[in-house]
Amino acid sequence: MTTPTNPSRSYGSSSAGSTNETAKKAGLLNKLRYKFYNTLQRGPFALIGWLFLGSAVLSIPFTIYLNFDPDGIEGSGRKPAPDRAFIALWGVLGKGNLPSNLWEGRVFGLGLTIASLLTGGAMFAFITASTSKKIADLRKGKGPVVEKDHIMILGWGPQVYSILQQLDVANENNPGVAIIVAPVPIDTMNEELESRVGKLKHTKIVTRSLDPSNPKILSDMNIAAARSVIVLASAKGGVPSAVTGVLAVLANLPVDAKTVVVADINDLSASDALMRSTAGRVVTVQTQQLIAQVTAHACRQPGLAAIYLDLLDFEGNEIYYAPAGLSAGHMFGEALLGFSGASLIGIRRADGTVMLAPPMNTVISNDDFVIVIAEDDDRIVWGAPHPEFDSVSAKIAVGAAPKLPPIQTLVLGWNPMGREVLKEINDFATAGSATLILAQTSKVTADDLKDLGSENMQVVTRPSDGGYNDIAEALPGTQFDQVIIFGYRGKTSSSEADAASLLSLLSVHSLKQSGAFGAGRARIIAEILDSNNVELARVVAVEDLVVSDRLASLMMTQLSQSPHLSQIFNQLFGPGGVYLNAKPMGYYLPEGQATFAQLVAAGRARGEVVIGYRDNEADVGLTSGIYLNPAKDSSFIAKATDQAIVIGPVE
Repeated sequence: MTTPTNPSRSYGSSSAGSTNETAKKAGLLNKLRYKFYNTLQRGPFALIGWLFLGSAVLSIPFTIYLNFDPDGIEGSGRKPAPDRAFIALWGVLGKGNLPSNLWEGRVFGLGLTIASLLTGGAMFAFITASTSKKIADLRKGKGPVVEKDHIMILGWGPQVYSILQQLDVANENNPGVAIIVAPVPIDTMNEELESRVGKLKHTKIVTRSLDPSNPKILSDMNIAAARSVIVLASAKGGVPSAVTGVLAVLANLPVDAKTVVVADINDLSASDALMRSTAGRVVTVQTQQLIAQVTAHACRQPGLAAIYLDLLDFEGNEIYYAPAGLSAGHMFGEALLGFSGASLIGIRRADGTVMLAPPMNTVISNDDFVIVIAEDDDRIVWGAPHPEFDSVSAKIAVGAAPKLPPIQTLVLGWNPMGREVLKEINDFATAGSATLILAQTSKVTADDLKDLGSENMQVVTRPSDGGYNDIAEALPGTQFDQVIIFGYRGKTSSSEADAASLLSLLSVHSLKQSGAFGAGRARIIAEILDSNNVELARVVAVEDLVVSDRLASLMMTQLSQSPHLSQIFNQLFGPGGVYLNAKPMGYYLPEGQATFAQLVAAGRARGEVVIGYRDNEADVGLTSGIYLNPAKDSSFIAKATDQAIVIGPVE
């Protein structure tokens, strides 16, 4: 009986060659070729060295000939050995100047010319190729950057255009440079910038088509000398791309660097981790949460989206910190009327604590900073507290406004922030409210629309293509108070999402004009992802436009210039008890002539900070009729349709 053999299995290792086969030794020629290729990879100087060595080798036969020629090729006798070697090498390099009156010299010179053509041709070809490659790299945007105190934008998207436009406004008194580093062809970036931004007056734009998550590349961009860096999340990479971009930036910054890093991180845990682990060196913005919050507020308070845009841009008024100065010792409520050319909105304690719209009896300390809205820091001048307005009271106290009737909402389209918006509406909805969602099943799943209702508001979903007929069929039997149009964010490109939103917007407007929604009903709120499409949206009557990329861009640009505003924005836009509001003027003043100081005093009586008002009868432009921080003694006609712009609790 034979015992079966069990040969060892190779598990595929034989595919790489037998392990028992002796490795072939590399020959001398292969070794020399390998070393030659390695030296070529070191750059142009290595190749120049090889060409010079080749010229020296080619000159050896000519040197030997000169050594055995007793009369010399000129017929004047043999020259010293160093001279003979130099004549041969100089001739091979194409620099020889040999006489041609003797045939010996002519033949010798012809040989040198042929040799010099070999070396000179190789040198010329190399220089031409190297120069062409360098020019091609520069045209592709792969060159280094030597700017200082510049703004760097890492990544590409619709936000870039608004960021650059706002930076140009911010640079009006001090022209600057913006460097864009993105994995996008240089021609594409330049063409888009030319068509969308044009030539800026105060900001030079430099583009580089490179990977912004590569630390070595960022080092060549002189990022350590940048004033601030804005990191955008890519459409494909999302949060991970922004995080790796931030880490690449930090790898190039010294610990004590003053460079401000602002990052678009749409994830709460990742955002918090970056803020904490970098000790505040990185300021994060959760743009999608910001947009959802503004959209939610705009649904409840007409005109609020435009007010947010007006507050965040660099034109007109901005938010400043200033030492308390002469306002110290006064209560916050008294100080509200003490700055004639500025609107006081809060205070910052010595320990860094920021308090927006604190209780009116809060005393301002000597080491506090006041937080104000002003056109410029030289307008922050303390005047007097104006006790003559102490008797001014509001028409309706906070919480005493009549309860709103049940609200009927029609939602067209969907994206993740829709859940946040409906939650906001749910929190203040009166029992009997209802919402109908029409969304494309190809872009929205059943799980996306689960658990949206509440005790006070019923939510019904229905598949729809968003067309005219689907919307018209949903109208009979329901009197909708508002229509919210969402873009399919993340499910398609920004242009395609906006195209669908604009078609829905056009259909709603047409139906509203025909009376399908009822006379004077159905306020329209639309989300536009790309600010380039705003003008198209204005073709129809839309009460509120939430321009996503512009809103996010304004926030990031503001923080890149003033990172200390982060705490203020977190309170204004984040969850909490203090919000920017647009409330009916009838809560504060009777109709008729009034001064802004009276409106501020009426808001003070309600425990709110009034920073402006909106005339809703001014209908030209998205932010028309908005008056932020008017002079306290300026007068206006208070109308029932007007709104007071306040910082305070939501009601």
